[in-house]
Formats: sequence, structure tokens, C-alpha cells
Amino acid sequence: MTDFEFPTSLEEACQSLSQSAGEARLIAGGVALMVLVRHQIFFPTRLISLKRIPGLDRIAFDEKEGLGIGALVTHAQVESSPIVRQHYPALAQCVHHVGNLRVRNMGTLVGDLCQADNHSDPAPLLGVLGAKVRARSLRGERLLSMAEFHVDIYETGVKEDEIVTEIVIPPSAPQARTAYLRFSGNSPVDWPILGVAGSLICEDGRCAEVKISVGSLAAVPMSFEAECEALKGKQITAAAIKKFARACTATMEPIPDARGSEWYKKQVAEVYIRRTLETLMK
Repeated sequence: MTDFEFPTSLEEACQSLSQSAGEARLIAGGVALMVLVRHQIFFPTRLISLKRIPGLDRIAFDEKEGLGIGALVTHAQVESSPIVRQHYPALAQCVHHVGNLRVRNMGTLVGDLCQADNHSDPAPLLGVLGAKVRARSLRGERLLSMAEFHVDIYETGVKEDEIVTEIVIPPSAPQARTAYLRFSGNSPVDWPILGVAGSLICEDGRCAEVKISVGSLAAVPMSFEAECEALKGKQITAAAIKKFARACTATMEPIPDARGSEWYKKQVAEVYIRRTLETLMK
């Protein structure tokens, strides 16, 4: 028997979560949670719904603060939002690949992130965009960077008594170009074998700033600070892109599974890192 609670404020929700001694689970869209229940992996005894808490269903943009996506905002709402499409088109394109239409209509972007499945499509792109996670508890509020948030498969840096209320994405530089490419071997709606997110700023044909993040290959999205730093100031030629992609994959240790061996995943990653940079140069 599962007990449901429907708090009407964040304070009330935080209070219930704090008093549950780790037994309660939060539910927004409930897609990931219901999968675990259906497969008899998890049997929650107490669920705290966020549905009746005002303000968590908003998408808001400010020129100085950037984009805020509340905990109740679904993938479909992110994908169709005029604000997101105008200021962060790669994010709208990325969430279109999450599951199928039913999943996107029910599942939330915050819930996707908090599930911490290493095959998440949005996770590497949110890292490239410099997103932060806003977490609230009775002790107060804090912001976690993506590096602090991603800990392991199904494990985040959010404390047991904290509620993730929002994803905050800073404003993008006007000249920045961002892209997300994914590869799935079975079908377009299947989990990706890998997803590559990239951001590039060019000045006079030379790289002023580049960010690359690869998801699905390891426990958490992989970024390549040293390789990106080495590309700065260089002309973005076909040879430079090829060299950069090879340097990134040289440091990878992908998890082998039914989708491919470590060798195979490194070969695919090199191709998709190269394609991502080529897309950003168009």
C-alpha cells in the first residue's frame, strides 16, 4: 500500500520529505518511477507529489539570469516552448529525442535529470550549456553545477531531504553555436548508444571557445577540458577537427554492454564528435 501526499507549498513538501527518514520519494511526471514499479524493482510506500505546488510548472527567461525550467515542466513543453526555441534551439531539438510522445507528454526534464540514467539525452547538453540545478530543503537553497550533480548511474549530488525545484541555464553568448547529435542502433526512440553535445564560438575562423560533452558511454557525461583548451586559437579545419575528435576518444573508457564493445563505442564517438564540430561550423 502506497501513501500519497499532495503538499500545496514547497515548505510543506520539504517538511514532509525531512520527516520521512528517507522512506518517501518525490513524484512529478512519474515516468521513471512507474517503470521501476512495473518491473517490480521498487515498491514505494510513501510518495510526495509536487503537482499542487504553484510555480513549478513555469518556463521563464531573463536576459541577465537566463532560462529557468521548473520541476513540473514536461519534455513536450520544453520542446514546444517559444522561449526555448528562440534562445536555446538545441535544447528543444534534444528533448524531442526523449522516449516517445507519451513519455514526453508525461515526463519532466527535471525528473529525467534526477533519475540520473546515464543514457539521458538532455544531460550532456545541459552540461555544455552551463546549466545548474536548484535544490531546496528546510536548511535553505543551493545551486549545483552539472559536475557536482552527476555522481554515478542513478546517483546524484542532491541530498536526501532536498527537492530539485528548477534547472537554471545562463544566457548564451550571442555568437555561440550549440548542437546535439545522438546515435541509436535500434530505433530513433531507443536509448542512445551515445549523445554528443557541443558549443562553439569562432572568431575570424579560429576557435575562441569550444565545449564538448559525451553522454551514455560512461556513468556520467564526459567532458574534455584539456582537449578543448588545446583547440583554442586554432583554425577549425577538417584536419584540426579530426585530430580533436581522435584526442578526445583516446582518453575514453566506455562501458561495454549489449549496445557495443568498448572499441566499437570509441569508433562511433570519434565519428560523432567530428560530426558535431562540423555541424557547429555550418
